[in-house]
Amino acid sequence: MAGKEDLLLKSDDIDRMRRPRLAEMLDIAEGSAYLLSAEGQSTLASDECMTVLIVSAGTWGLITDTPASLEGGENYQITVLTEEARQNLKRLLGVPEKVRKESTGRPKKYSAEREGMDIFLAHTYEGQSIKSIAMERDMSPTTVQKLLNEARFLAADHLVDGSWSATPGTPNYQKNLAVLAWAAAHTTGEKKAAYERLQQELEKSV
Repeated sequence: MAGKEDLLLKSDDIDRMRRPRLAEMLDIAEGSAYLLSAEGQSTLASDECMTVLIVSAGTWGLITDTPASLEGGENYQITVLTEEARQNLKRLLGVPEKVRKESTGRPKKYSAEREGMDIFLAHTYEGQSIKSIAMERDMSPTTVQKLLNEARFLAADHLVDGSWSATPGTPNYQKNLAVLAWAAAHTTGEKKAAYERLQQELEKSV
């Protein structure tokens, strides 16, 4: 199975003359476009339809594209996924829902349960970089990293108490193992033992 990096698609990978609109979108995406399928073709410059997922801050777009030919121009279509569609897709892929808790007092400027968890999901499950998140949220990279780490512990706790599923075979199984491993490496005592125990149980059940 191809990894995420193997699916990355850039404008240099395609025939710009025959796929000008797709090439333009790939230039805009700047490394956040993924080739979902090229319908069995050996080269990306083929005449077959390509399906591409564009992932940018707060927007996902699904593109289908067939290159221009002697008979006609490029057949390019893009569908922008709504927030509801993105959330449903994440649910189908096993990405945990964003957790929001009601405030019981005067809130801090930033909260691990709110901003931190949003940052965790964007970075861990959607692949958004620390720098990109910082620019999008008008935060410093240091603040983003701090909130990310706090949220990692929350996520590990959710996995341990069963609030989040860590079933082997799901698309995010390996990412969840990595979260547990990170949490175990950055804590001690009973918490560390609980993280390591769940990690070992999951690895044995494969």
